[in-house]
Amino acid sequence: MKKKISIFALILTLIMALSLLVGCNEDTSAPSVTDVPDTSAEETTAAVEAPTSFDFIVNGETSFTIIRPKDLPSDDPSVAAALKIRDEIEAATGITVTMLDDFKKDSEEFDSSTYEILVGETAYPEKSEAIAGLKYSDYTVKQVGNKIVVFGYTPEAMECAADAFIEIVKNNIAEDGTVILPFEELNISGTDEESAWLSNLPVYGGATYSCTSDSDIDGKQLVLANAHLNGYDAYITELESMGYAKYTTNDINGNLFATLYNSEYTLNVGYYEKRGECRIIMEPFTPKTLIGLESDNNRPTVTTTQITMLGCEYQGSDGSYKGNGLSLLYRLSDGSFVIVDGGHTTNSAIFADNLINAIKEQAKGYATGKDIRIAAWFITHAHGDHMGMLKAEVAKFKQFTVERFIANLMSDSEFEKSLGSSYGSNFSSGEGTARNSIRQSAKALQAELVVCHTGQRYYIGDTVFEILYTVDDFAPKIANALNTSSLLFRSITTDKSGKSTRVMVMGDVTGPAMEICNEIYGTELRSEVVQVAHHGYGTWGNDRAMIASYRRMSPEIVLWPMGLHAYESYKNKAYNKVLWDGTNKNLQQVYVAGWSGTQYIVPLPYNGNPASITSKITKQN
Repeated sequence: MKKKISIFALILTLIMALSLLVGCNEDTSAPSVTDVPDTSAEETTAAVEAPTSFDFIVNGETSFTIIRPKDLPSDDPSVAAALKIRDEIEAATGITVTMLDDFKKDSEEFDSSTYEILVGETAYPEKSEAIAGLKYSDYTVKQVGNKIVVFGYTPEAMECAADAFIEIVKNNIAEDGTVILPFEELNISGTDEESAWLSNLPVYGGATYSCTSDSDIDGKQLVLANAHLNGYDAYITELESMGYAKYTTNDINGNLFATLYNSEYTLNVGYYEKRGECRIIMEPFTPKTLIGLESDNNRPTVTTTQITMLGCEYQGSDGSYKGNGLSLLYRLSDGSFVIVDGGHTTNSAIFADNLINAIKEQAKGYATGKDIRIAAWFITHAHGDHMGMLKAEVAKFKQFTVERFIANLMSDSEFEKSLGSSYGSNFSSGEGTARNSIRQSAKALQAELVVCHTGQRYYIGDTVFEILYTVDDFAPKIANALNTSSLLFRSITTDKSGKSTRVMVMGDVTGPAMEICNEIYGTELRSEVVQVAHHGYGTWGNDRAMIASYRRMSPEIVLWPMGLHAYESYKNKAYNKVLWDGTNKNLQQVYVAGWSGTQYIVPLPYNGNPASITSKITKQN
């Protein structure tokens, strides 16, 4: 009984203590419960209304600042657009808007509270939010928080965006000079019709637009900077999700290439690791834009593989010796032939006959007439000493079956840029007409005309022809000479034992072009056989890059497409000497093409013995 009483007392004590605690927190000044009016039905939370406009200019002042990308020249499209916005607003309102760039320290964050107009490729997160979902042909003016984003990928789209924003400002100027910008007007987008073709391409994550350029006849190129490898893989996947089928891929020293297509377009996508670039070339789809797979190359072996350099030196009407011209002939294991250029317009009949006779002689025992198949005819560039013979003597080659011409020539627009630049004096007026001549030659021989692209591989017999450089790789820089548009490609011949020989065909490629190739490929340029660029005449302004290229190639055999008379004058040029003066430790022999009719034949794969190279020396007239 005593125990029960104790528990009851304890409970009573606790209740009294709690009552005292509640009394300590009570506001004695507050009315009693019976005096408090009942307002529960009237209690509401007052909502803070979200702003619907910007006070852009009030009392002759603006709180906005124009922000442009840092470290860009005044003619950059983003900077030009920012300057145009500033100047047009001042002209329309009399108010000068301060302009700054988007520089910040790595430890800092962009201030989202400040009022700013973000023009072009700024690094602000608001810009990224505003442009989500845009195509490369699109532009937008969009309010994001306290920012107004003015953006377009291409220069034309960027100008459209700037004009649209300027128009919004002008349309909202009140009589007293006040400018109020409604958010609903700051939410527009559109497409630049001149670059509408870009709407067929997804945006490459993390990369920034660099430029567009025309490619040969019907192609368009998009160049993206700040591209990364993981972005490339994702980009190819996204193209496939859009319905593009992957046709071929290639990896050259970490540079990745892919060809994809759908019923309308063929895309050649290249990721250049060392340059941090992605280049996408779009052209209308036709079967000839799909260049053939290794599995398609299944003709039986009927002969051995070799490359022949034919002499192109001749005597001019004034008695002087002319040494220009490039004429190379491959015979492949399946019995087909590949021609490179062919010789000069002048003396073209003799050059054509020399080439035709060499083809017939080398095909003896397995083919004659139309059964002789020229699987590919490469035209390195549009100079008369390279493709002039073809233009003048095309009818003579109707006796053979010519399957396709392969070239990538300067487009009309890029050619006009060069003519209108400080390099215009390096070009002659007739140089731009060669593309039509090649097209006409292909038609006359009922052959396809194929535009080649960097990273592509052509499989013929036991040899693959790999494109390493076209004039597209030079954009956005302006070509300083037509020779800068020359192809650079290599052939790789592999026998059944796995032995390979690389032959570098340089055409008339220049030092400025080789500077790009050095950066892209590095030591991958190594080749056992090298055709000297531009006949050894000169590098068009970059000896250093050509020297670096030859050192990387370090060939055993040098094929020099020059006459013997000119050779003596040019062999000691610094950019040539590195091939033979002891700098190249691999060198075994230099062969100079010499007089018309001369031939030097190198078996492929090359066995390392110069005695296996046969020659037919023709004396000068």
